[in-house]
Amino acid sequence: MDRNLILYEKVIPLAHLGIWERNLVTGEIYWNQVAREIYETGDDFHPTLDQTFSFYTDQDALKSLFDKAIASEEPERGEFRLCTAKGNLKWIKLRLQAGHRDGERIVYGTIKDISNQRNILDTLAEREEQFHHAFEYAPIGMALVATDGKWIRVNKNLCEMLGYKKEHFMQKTFQDITHPDDLDLDLHQMHALLDGKTPSYSMEKRYYHANGSIIWALLSVTLVRDKENAPLYFVSQIKDITERKKMEIERDNALKIINAQNSRLLNFAHIISHNLRSHAGNIKMLTDMIAEENDHAERENLISLLGINSVNLMETLEHLNDAVDIRSGKNHELKTLNLLREIKKIRNVLTVSLHQINAELIIDVDPEIEISVDQAYLESILLNLLTNCIKYRKTDIPLSIRISANAEKNKAVLEITDNGIGIDLSVYGDKLFGMYNTFHGNEDAHGIGLFLVKNQVESMGGTIGVRSSPGNGATFIVIFPIQRFIA
Repeated sequence: MDRNLILYEKVIPLAHLGIWERNLVTGEIYWNQVAREIYETGDDFHPTLDQTFSFYTDQDALKSLFDKAIASEEPERGEFRLCTAKGNLKWIKLRLQAGHRDGERIVYGTIKDISNQRNILDTLAEREEQFHHAFEYAPIGMALVATDGKWIRVNKNLCEMLGYKKEHFMQKTFQDITHPDDLDLDLHQMHALLDGKTPSYSMEKRYYHANGSIIWALLSVTLVRDKENAPLYFVSQIKDITERKKMEIERDNALKIINAQNSRLLNFAHIISHNLRSHAGNIKMLTDMIAEENDHAERENLISLLGINSVNLMETLEHLNDAVDIRSGKNHELKTLNLLREIKKIRNVLTVSLHQINAELIIDVDPEIEISVDQAYLESILLNLLTNCIKYRKTDIPLSIRISANAEKNKAVLEITDNGIGIDLSVYGDKLFGMYNTFHGNEDAHGIGLFLVKNQVESMGGTIGVRSSPGNGATFIVIFPIQRFIA
């Protein structure tokens, strides 16, 4: 036997390739063993042409291919579905060509079972269809994005979410429609994804709607890579969370309002407690001193002081009424007050307390400085700081307090200095203005005064600081925005 023919007969079964031939003159048909295995027939089966055609589900297409091959005598091919002798469905690839041998016309070719390949292709097509349906009709925005930021594919929901027609949308990149404040974070996470540092990322970000409005979205991104792990494209899921963000913003604003109201209520309660207690205490001391005083001139002086304190008490009540108006939402503006005049009012309130301990109060404030403040807050600040000077004085030397103020550009700098026991700022500096913090074990200390002073100063746009060391007194520096300074 010819060597090439022997080799051919050996290789054909390895390729599982069926060989067939049809003699158009005699009608004889030849199938090799592989062909019989494909058709699932026995060795004694000798089919006619019609029997061969009967295996196929689309006989007309097969006959058309045969006629075309016979007419052209050129190689032809086709893929067909057949039902085997055992009733099994298979996909086959048929190759054929017409020719002549020994003066007779023949048609010959090959048949190959491609069921596995077709099943894979059908499965892929089905999955593609499923993906297309899931992608296009997803209830959230979906997009395939190239690594350069250009859109490969976007779904209907995303276009509607951002107000674009698909053809216009595809002309933009994701950078074009991303809010600039969110772009750097998005790009940073995208590069981390490309570099393999993270398998995916999610973030809340803002997009520009076609009409210019802001759309808040929850973006989730994964990266598709090829077999060599090279990046192909991003899969982005984009969910509109605008309404949720609006609710969160409203909630945060409500919480800020509630916290501010709670803070103001705490301030208000302290002002009532501290300011009225100071006035009441002074009036009580004055009435006691008047009852015990026998000197007519001194008695008249104490009665005069009692009158001044009564007037100050009425003014404080008016200030508190103004504060109630502010907290109840009534229109109210900060008052323009002369700083020296307000300091003198507080000095009058504390006259008896200072006199009882033989304290010295020096006031060095320019009479032309005016500040814009909440009057009740200013009174509370001055009372707190000055009563602290009294409370934390040294017992072995007379108390000396100095109040000074000067104007610097658009601010007034108020300093209250005493020669008291001082504060170790290296230990307590970061806690000094905290709530409920006390530092000297004084039984009258509640740890609320300086916290509220700081809160009140800052609510009016000012700042407060302190200089102090143990045994060397303290200086509190309060800076107010200045309303007017007449030189």
